[in-house]
Amino acid sequence: MNKFFQHKPCGLPAVLLTAAVAALSFVAALDLSGAQVSKSGSDAEKDLIRVATYNVRGPNDRAPNSWRDRLPRMVKTIRDNKFELIGTQETLSGPIKDLAASLEFNYFGVGRDKRKGDEHNAVFYDPERFEVISQETFWLSDNPGNPGSSAWDSACPRICTWGLLRDRRTNQRFVIANTHLDHRSAMARIQGVNVILTRLAPMIEKYPFILTGDFNSSADDMPVRRVLGVLRNARDVSETDHYGAGDETFHDFHENRKERSHRKPIDFIFVNDRVRVLSHGTINDFRNGLASSDHFPVTAEIVLLDAPEK
Repeated sequence: MNKFFQHKPCGLPAVLLTAAVAALSFVAALDLSGAQVSKSGSDAEKDLIRVATYNVRGPNDRAPNSWRDRLPRMVKTIRDNKFELIGTQETLSGPIKDLAASLEFNYFGVGRDKRKGDEHNAVFYDPERFEVISQETFWLSDNPGNPGSSAWDSACPRICTWGLLRDRRTNQRFVIANTHLDHRSAMARIQGVNVILTRLAPMIEKYPFILTGDFNSSADDMPVRRVLGVLRNARDVSETDHYGAGDETFHDFHENRKERSHRKPIDFIFVNDRVRVLSHGTINDFRNGLASSDHFPVTAEIVLLDAPEK
């Protein structure tokens, strides 16, 4: 088994000419599905959202990679890259409060178990930019509404946290969902994806939709292939070339690529066809041999295609 499985976007009269130009502009602003095509240039820059998926690693390590050592490095990475919306994995209650306070961000999500401080798939967001309309956490089991439930030989309870948000800048509504699939059971990973796609199908159909997470699977594996039957890998549909670190997203604190256990990404951002992806990158935040986590954050600049709420 690979090591990472062990790791917990011309002569018309003037009036007629003006009308024709207006009509053509209107048609150009629509795609075949009826969704509003996003603006370009400076307008797109103004409306873009910087989203990221970030496995922050639980606070299990000693210096120089203890949580207290890594927190300032993580805050710097987030601020330097201007992340506004972050799906996180392996976040416990203490680190969640530390990150929220340091970034002046809000978050939503609950722990996957009833134990105090247990792991969350917390979604952090800039409250000046976004408003949470509704949010929910469900379990990746045959009884998703039962807190703490697990199935399919999962090593531990696994969850998906999602929220319906409003962009205060544009008044557009969208959904972000965030998950962390099981590290032990291949069946739990496949079935977990099935639960997510089934339960969130109405949201995928109705709104611009973003799915972030650590999938403990590469793009060739069945869980990701299953997601790609419904959503799109933001990297694949980015309007500019992928940038940043190599393909791998889990580095296990090894700056030297030769020391890493694999060369394939396991952290992804997926979107539906109501989301335009302007750029996609993997952020290599090693400084002086030290990184903020054992995973690189993966980020995308996106624009929502749906018209604002009236």
